[in-house]
This record gives sequence, C-alpha cells and structure tokens, in this order.
Amino acid sequence: MTEHRFTGTDAAIMLADGLRIAAQERRLSLREIGRRLAYRQPVVLSHMASGRVPIPIDRATEIAEQVGIAPNIFLAAALRQQHPNVDWAMISEQCDPFVAILQKAADKPLHSLSDGHHRVLREVVEDRQPEERWLAIPEIAAVKFLRELFPHIPAEGLSFEDCQKLSACVRMREDSNEQ
Repeated sequence: MTEHRFTGTDAAIMLADGLRIAAQERRLSLREIGRRLAYRQPVVLSHMASGRVPIPIDRATEIAEQVGIAPNIFLAAALRQQHPNVDWAMISEQCDPFVAILQKAADKPLHSLSDGHHRVLREVVEDRQPEERWLAIPEIAAVKFLRELFPHIPAEGLSFEDCQKLSACVRMREDSNEQ
C-alpha cells in the first residue's frame, strides 16, 4: 500500500472508519454518500479516507454529517490534517474538565487512543447501567477462563444449556467438597 501525504492522520482515519460503519450499519455505499454530497466522482471520498487527498475544510462538517461522525471533532481533525504545526488548543481550550482528566490518565489526547479504547468508551457511555458491565479486578480471571471455555461468549453470550452445565459443575464441586 502506498503511503500518501495525509495517510494516518486523524481526519483520514475518522473518515475511513465512518465510511466503513456507514456501509455496515446503515447500508450506505460510497456512491450513495458521494451522491448526497454532490461529488461527481464518489471515489474522492475514498481518496480522502486513504490520505491521498486532504479533507476539504469547507466541507468537513457536511461530510461528517453524511458519514455519521461528530462534525465538530471531524472539523478539528481536518484542520489539524492540513495545518499540523498550529497549536489548535490555544484557540479551542474550552475543554470539558472530565475530558482533561481522561486525557491525563491516558497521557495523550483522547482522539489518539486505539480503536479498542474508543469502542469500549463508546459502549460505556451508551450503556444506561455501565456499572453492571464493569468487572472488579478479581473477576477478570474468571471471565477470561469462561471465554476460553466458551469462545462465543463475547458475541453470543452463554446459552441456557451452557448455564445449566456450569451450574451442574459447580454443584458437583460443592458435593465433592462436602464429602
């Protein structure tokens, strides 16, 4: 794969992710998104996502809205893409204190966290009862063990039959400890 000038920039990565998610979750093709944005050649979106061409700053919010990205975050990324040496924090230091706490804990800006971090943070924020999903440190080994026994757990959970089998194993263990 050829490296282009804007490959790996936050804006290109965000657009590539947005296009992929729009295709998977909303069944929007590159052609359809390009049509909605009035691009004669929708492949230009692919060129932007690969870093071949820059995200046009004057169209960044419009692109973001069509792809399903937060317009303000995407616009900031497009500005950073084309002007990487500008200290944008000097003019946009209206940071939420909680965001500052998270960035300090991560020791880097939130936008530069891995896709895995972004996915987990998004899931926690979307969940109405996040504390039910959070594991205590001692529980982690048990969940890892269950995932080894039942590799389908992350995608499908445990079936009723699997739960019954686990309960039977626990009862057998308890019975043997009593003897």
